[in-house]
Amino acid sequence: FWSGLDAVVTALDNVQARLYLDNSCIHYLKPMFDSGTLGTKGNTQVVLPKLTESYGSSQDPPEESIPLCTLHNFPHKIEHTIQWARDKFEGLFKLSASEVNSYLTEPNYLAKLSEDSVNEVKTLELLNAYLGDEKPLCFEDCVHWGRRLFETEFNNKIVQLLMALPPDKTDAEGNPFWTGHKRPPSPLKFDADNALHLDFVVAAANLHSVVYGLEGSRDRAAIKKEIAKAVVKAFVPEKGHKVAKNDEEMKAMMEEESHGLDSKIERLKSKLPQPSELTGYQLNPVVFEKDEPSNFHIDFITACSNLRAANYKIKSASKHQTKQIAGKIIPAIATTTAMVAGLVCLELYKLAQGLKLEHFSNTYANLAIGHVTASEPLEPEYKEVEFEAAGKKRTLRFSLWDKMEVKIGSQATLQDLITHFEEKFGLDIVMLNFGRALLYSQ
Repeated sequence: FWSGLDAVVTALDNVQARLYLDNSCIHYLKPMFDSGTLGTKGNTQVVLPKLTESYGSSQDPPEESIPLCTLHNFPHKIEHTIQWARDKFEGLFKLSASEVNSYLTEPNYLAKLSEDSVNEVKTLELLNAYLGDEKPLCFEDCVHWGRRLFETEFNNKIVQLLMALPPDKTDAEGNPFWTGHKRPPSPLKFDADNALHLDFVVAAANLHSVVYGLEGSRDRAAIKKEIAKAVVKAFVPEKGHKVAKNDEEMKAMMEEESHGLDSKIERLKSKLPQPSELTGYQLNPVVFEKDEPSNFHIDFITACSNLRAANYKIKSASKHQTKQIAGKIIPAIATTTAMVAGLVCLELYKLAQGLKLEHFSNTYANLAIGHVTASEPLEPEYKEVEFEAAGKKRTLRFSLWDKMEVKIGSQATLQDLITHFEEKFGLDIVMLNFGRALLYSQ
């Protein structure tokens, strides 16, 4: 397949696929023309064997992340509440199930877990919750769980936050703490007649049932009736509870929590069912899929995000807007796509004409501000290794495009290979591996 290609033109939407093609083009020494669009932005990159760096030689800087303290305690944009809801989805329906499965299948799981006492406590609490008293036996149990989850996230935690940081709190200089982007939240009282409140419980219950392999339900009337049977304990806020005001404080508090946890850890371990008691039992981690409208994924994130927004008096977002932000979707623009396709074709013409490197261009454009930048592709990075062979000092200079090709016939022996390297490259083979197998060692 690859030997029949003159060049590769990509039209991909993710970095992993690009890196796969990039590595293949390096191996088979094929030119690659990469391009991409992001709304009004577009770029092209030319990769030429032995002349330029590869696509994987450079990486974009990481995206700016939202500070943890903003997500946990002080959101002020709908993007913050959507990211918070997205994290809740991962934690409740994917990571928790994966953690339970690891406990049930990995022999040394608890020993590895003990290396970090803070995370150990949180994980043991999670395992006890998912395998202990809160383990659902039917969909009705999942509905009760969803109702309690609402109370925990949108009432209890907000009440606790306001206990630690009341609306009239001031800093050391007497300035109001809740000012600027920091807005004091309000706890929500569950109302089954409120469509948003019911949306949350319906989505949460159905996703929880998927995790446990139980049959779900879309009957909102039946779910609403079942919610009334849920036992929700009265919440008593903890006095003296500390709340991190920034990421530095959050890190310091996590370090403080690691002290004096031994007795709690042992108590939690003693309550856990043994893996031998649950042989063959597995949970089903839920992998986020934004494009399936009936799987409750976007339904949960939308309801969860908008309830959080209601806590903090942030304008809510529609299901469509939430899907775009949670799935990090930026609409494609035909004008940008046409421009990038044209730029790639220009570079293909240059390849067909056999032009030199200085005639090729990598291009970046942003149509929103009328900006276009073209630059000559960078040369590959070369490395030099000095060694001594046959009593002489030698230097081996190579880039990512270079490889040692061995053509000594299909009947060659291991000794033939060793002799070939000594005679052609002046190198002495001291060890030879194939994958994970050791074939030869001096």
